[in-house]
Amino acid sequence: MNREPKDLGSLSGYSVNLHRLKVLVIDDDPMILKMVKTVLENSSLGFEVMLTDKGRQGIELAKSQIPDLILLDLMMPEMDGIEVCENLRASRLTYLIPIIMLTASASSIHRLDALRTGVDEYLSKPFDPEELEARIVGLIRRFRLTRASNPLTGLPGNLAIEQEIHRRLSRDELFACCYFDLDNFKAFNDYYGFEKGDECLRWVAQLLIEASEKLGIDDDFVGHIGGDDFIYITRPAHFEPLCQYFCETFDSLVGGLYNEVDRNQGYIEVTNRRDEMQRFPLMTMSIGVATNERRTLSSPLQVAEIASELKRAAKQRSEKGSHYIIDRRSS
Repeated sequence: MNREPKDLGSLSGYSVNLHRLKVLVIDDDPMILKMVKTVLENSSLGFEVMLTDKGRQGIELAKSQIPDLILLDLMMPEMDGIEVCENLRASRLTYLIPIIMLTASASSIHRLDALRTGVDEYLSKPFDPEELEARIVGLIRRFRLTRASNPLTGLPGNLAIEQEIHRRLSRDELFACCYFDLDNFKAFNDYYGFEKGDECLRWVAQLLIEASEKLGIDDDFVGHIGGDDFIYITRPAHFEPLCQYFCETFDSLVGGLYNEVDRNQGYIEVTNRRDEMQRFPLMTMSIGVATNERRTLSSPLQVAEIASELKRAAKQRSEKGSHYIIDRRSS
């Protein structure tokens, strides 16, 4: 039976019921997997449940599906829950996902180890189904409020982005804020549909994370403002190679999102509001870079306005491929 999800309220600009709450369960006990799936899928909240009995597969599912929450067994062969959690917390794609550890162990040492690796809560087996549901909803609600992650990509959202910029300004750190915006995304979304559009946005998020892992440094920050707008914050010495790499990688791979005919002709045709057919080239990326390397920046709003202004200027060059423009002004 299909159930309509209950509205759990708007959290940091995002409503929990924008999509069915997606829970990934990683446990080597088939009875636990079956029981949790039954409980959550029969819940009035409309959970979508993914199951795996292997830690490594769970990590891959978490990275590809971006669940709202992970239920993770502590004691598993090959890769136990502690190691799985360490891997999840080490990736910028999954480090914000809340994790509840399931454990049959009464050992306080095991529980301390779990908490030290980044587990947010633990639940002892056997557990009450109503308590399980309450823990899941409560933890997701809390994370949306405190970390404000984007529900589509799992990346930090507006509140977290603002906090990150404010943190760097308050510490007088030199930084560069790169504002990424997709060109012709709306036409792509209208032409291919919302599911394909969501796939594109998740792909962009993955490219940013891969660029960060390849060329970034430990305190780099990747965020998703919403829609087709993303933020990357790094030190001034690192942003230009990163932007170059991202533009080249994006332009070389974006064709894979289109069908063969559209890819080969280099455009799609979409009916505009005047009922006229209009051609839109393959998507490109425009990037505006605001930095306090040469001038003082005083607020997150000022940083956002400068980066947005430069992003719009970069869009003027989008017909020649992805571009970035840097703020080199001293005042």
